[in-house]
Amino acid sequence: MRTPNSECCICKKPLYRRPSVLERSRYVACMEHRNEAQSNAKLTDSQIAALALGRKPGTNNRIGYVHSEESKRKTSESHKAWCAANPDKVKERGEKTRGANHYNWKGGVSRVSASIRQMNENRRWMDAVVQRDMRCLLCESEINLEAHHVKPFAEIVKEHKITTREQARQCSALWDLSNGMTLCERCHCKHHRRKYTPTGNGRRKQQRKVRRTMVGTNNPNYRGGTVPLTCPQCGSMFQVKQSEVVKRKYCSRRCLGESQRKAV
Repeated sequence: MRTPNSECCICKKPLYRRPSVLERSRYVACMEHRNEAQSNAKLTDSQIAALALGRKPGTNNRIGYVHSEESKRKTSESHKAWCAANPDKVKERGEKTRGANHYNWKGGVSRVSASIRQMNENRRWMDAVVQRDMRCLLCESEINLEAHHVKPFAEIVKEHKITTREQARQCSALWDLSNGMTLCERCHCKHHRRKYTPTGNGRRKQQRKVRRTMVGTNNPNYRGGTVPLTCPQCGSMFQVKQSEVVKRKYCSRRCLGESQRKAV
């Protein structure tokens, strides 16, 4: 017969608990008096600290919560609509974390040209140039495509005396699509006399297009494909890899089991 190893802290009813549970429990109570025991128990120092942390401004209390795809879509559409309807507020909100107001500000060590290349306008210009040509204009390659300035980027910045990002936004010469041409990474490095080092950071869409074409005999590792075999048990035809021709003789485990039972 089991012996009780604890008792309820309210009614002193004998309870059966594992030692591991008792070690991490401050109060042990039966089901009838559990709520009363919880109300009588005081908070620990760690619980008080956790509650205080949750009340601090800027604390994210939803860390670990995973939104559904439908929730993400609705949030994205709502945010885009708000930004389109309030461009002045978007600009004002961006200025609060730009330049000296940014937490990672180092005193302005970045050059103006490097800052302009990180702008959304520059990314949209590069994507538009690549989408227009869809291939390298020198070697006809369709992978790892990049946008190249016909008139050098540095000359445009120097010619128009651009010193801020706002001036760059207003300069139409920087975003002129006729001043861009599409080159692959290799040709782009060759044009600027840089050493070419494959990085694999080309457009993923173009890389998937190449992967789809490297199927079957187009793949350099192609070894002849599958081999047709006839099952000695049921007589049906099935395909196997060349590496499995010696190992596999039957089309399924059922046929293999029937042949083994007949042998016995």
